[in-house]
Amino acid sequence: MMQQVIQNPFSAILSKTNRIRIWIGVFALIIGLSVFQDYLFSQIRNTAFYISDSLLYNSIWAFLFPLTCLEIKLLPHFPARNKAGFVFLLLLVSGLLTLLHIVLFTSFFVSVSHFVFSPPHRFIRIFNTALSNEFSILALYYLSFPILSKFFKKPAFIASNSVTYLKSIKVKKGLKTICINTQAIEIISTDKPYTIIITGKNNFFDNRTLKDFQTILNPTRFIRVNRSTIINKHFVKEVVSRKNGDYDALLHNNKTVRLSRHYRVNWLSLLH
Repeated sequence: MMQQVIQNPFSAILSKTNRIRIWIGVFALIIGLSVFQDYLFSQIRNTAFYISDSLLYNSIWAFLFPLTCLEIKLLPHFPARNKAGFVFLLLLVSGLLTLLHIVLFTSFFVSVSHFVFSPPHRFIRIFNTALSNEFSILALYYLSFPILSKFFKKPAFIASNSVTYLKSIKVKKGLKTICINTQAIEIISTDKPYTIIITGKNNFFDNRTLKDFQTILNPTRFIRVNRSTIINKHFVKEVVSRKNGDYDALLHNNKTVRLSRHYRVNWLSLLH
């Protein structure tokens, strides 16, 4: 069967934040190295070096981040039916993004130069310089980025024939081993050294941990709501706020279970 990989939304947000930081760090490094390269060339050629000029011109690389994000959003809206169409699409998008990049950079450069330099730089001069020096590099980048990102992208689904969720489990009651339907389970909680499985009026003691039950029970039905409790969401009657970030879940059996804010990502759906 096909099993969907469900990711923690907070982890996704954190991952996205880290990616943005990495992008910013990479572009800052590129700009720094470019400025250092300008300095070395000035020393080798025995010419003047002005860090303000170098920084302003090399700010061209900072525009890679927003325009790369734009490219990521644009490409899915223009699907190609075959490889030739995909290549043509990439060539078209990369060319347009490169021209847009140079126009935006030139506009930024000239605007800043009006405040920093006297007389300010002319638009056509900076545009031609960027077009002749950076066009091929930028075009190659915008052309290759979608291909590389597609190559390294993780699949949204993982084929699996071995992972299934149990519809019934075996538990011990005295000297007997009985089978109970998982849909009848209302609460699973820890009472060291055992785990208690509550089904209606019956309580069963089990040696398995909550983590064990999380791997064998359907996570769309059974959710971990605090360090010591898993509940069957179908038995939740109402959710009441504690006004401190925590909530209480009132079950149909009139039991109350605390919903910890630390597991909010698990039980957030109960609020809707």
